[in-house]
Amino acid sequence: MTVTETEQCAGDAGGDGPTARVRALAKATAGDHAAARAAVIESLLPLADRLARRYRGLGVQLEDLRQVAATGLIKSVDGYRPQLGRFIAYAVPTITGELRRYLRDRAWAVRPPRRLQELALRTHHAAETLCARLGRSPSVTELADSVGEPVERVGHAMAAFRAYMAVSLDGAAGEAQSPLVEQLPGADPGIDAVVDRLALAEALTTLPGREQAIIRMRFLDELTQQEIAARLGISQAHVSGILSRTLRELRDLLSAEDPAAMPASGAPGRPINR
Repeated sequence: MTVTETEQCAGDAGGDGPTARVRALAKATAGDHAAARAAVIESLLPLADRLARRYRGLGVQLEDLRQVAATGLIKSVDGYRPQLGRFIAYAVPTITGELRRYLRDRAWAVRPPRRLQELALRTHHAAETLCARLGRSPSVTELADSVGEPVERVGHAMAAFRAYMAVSLDGAAGEAQSPLVEQLPGADPGIDAVVDRLALAEALTTLPGREQAIIRMRFLDELTQQEIAARLGISQAHVSGILSRTLRELRDLLSAEDPAAMPASGAPGRPINR
C-alpha cells in the first residue's frame, strides 16, 4: 500500500482530511485540546488497523498488533509538525516502524542479531517474489543475488527465519491471512533510526534529488530494490549501494546532538560518494 493509496483510504484529499485535522489541534484551546486530540486519533484508527493487519500471521495476536499500531498513531499525532508535509506521509512510516520494532524485538523464538533478523525478513520477501516469477522455489544463490548479500549470509538468514516461524502461531488461528509478500515488506538496516525522528523530512531535503527519490520509493512507496532499479534504469546493486550510503548520511544528520549540525532546509547536503 503506497502513501498515496493510504491517503485516499484515510480521506486526505480535501480540506477536512487528516492533515487539516491534525494541524487544527495546534489551534485548539487548552480546554478543548484533549477532546479534539482523542477525536482525531479515533478517526484515524482505521489507518492504524489496516497497517497492523499487514503483519498478521507472524505468531503475534492481531489485537497486540493493533495496539502497537495505535501507539505509533498516537506518536504520529503528537509528533507531527506542519513542516513535515502531509500527515499520512509522516504517519505511515512511523506506525510501520513501531510494528517492525515490535516484531523484531518480541516475536523471535531464538534471538539472532538485529541485522540478521532484518535480512531474514527481506530474504523471505524476496523468496516469495522469485517463487511467483520463476514458478519454483529459488536457489540460495538466486536469493543472494536478489537481496544483494553474500550466499553465506543469506543461508544464515534463512536459518534465522526458520527460528522466527517456530514462534507459536496460536494467535493466528482462524484469521484470514494475507500473502507473505504483504506481511513481510522489506526492512533495510538503518530504517528504524530514521522513521521515528521528527527531523526526517528536513534531513531528506539535504539529499540530492535522486537519493530523495530512492528513499521515498523504498520506504514510503515500499518498492523493492529491483523495482526501483527498473524505474531508474540502473542495477539493483547500484540501488543497494545508494540506499546504504544515503541511510548512513541520514543517520549522521539525525543523530547530531547540535541542531546547528543540521543543514538548513533546502541547503545542499554533504557529498555522497558514488
